[in-house]
Amino acid sequence: MDKLWNLLTLYDKILIVLLLLGSVFFIVLPLIGLTTEGNNLIDGEIVIQSSGIIQARIPLSDTYGDKALRIEIAGPIGTSIVEAFQGRVRMFEAPESDPEKICEKTGWIDQPGPMIICVPNQISIWIEAAEPEFDGVSW
Repeated sequence: MDKLWNLLTLYDKILIVLLLLGSVFFIVLPLIGLTTEGNNLIDGEIVIQSSGIIQARIPLSDTYGDKALRIEIAGPIGTSIVEAFQGRVRMFEAPESDPEKICEKTGWIDQPGPMIICVPNQISIWIEAAEPEFDGVSW
């Protein structure tokens, strides 16, 4: 090992040390939460809309309890159950008369942008942040 180390120039050694430090930095960075991904949106709120009327606004801070928060929302084809827990929300149960139950299959959303939409029951669910990351979204 000493023989190999003696063959390297000073710049080779500096390069090796910098590469090692950079590698350690990028391995540790996600672990300490310094990335923008997974930022804490406790200031945001969950919005539940049915037939064009906002039925509920739930602060995300209210979802950090021991139990999941479940809300029944009535729609044209039946009652849906929305579940919020640990800063995320999902359609827990769609009415039996919902033919595809796509909103139930959407799963959890935990950030502004994605929406859960139940077309047959006319229910939309999304998360609004106090300070939105985007100015607008186009489709």
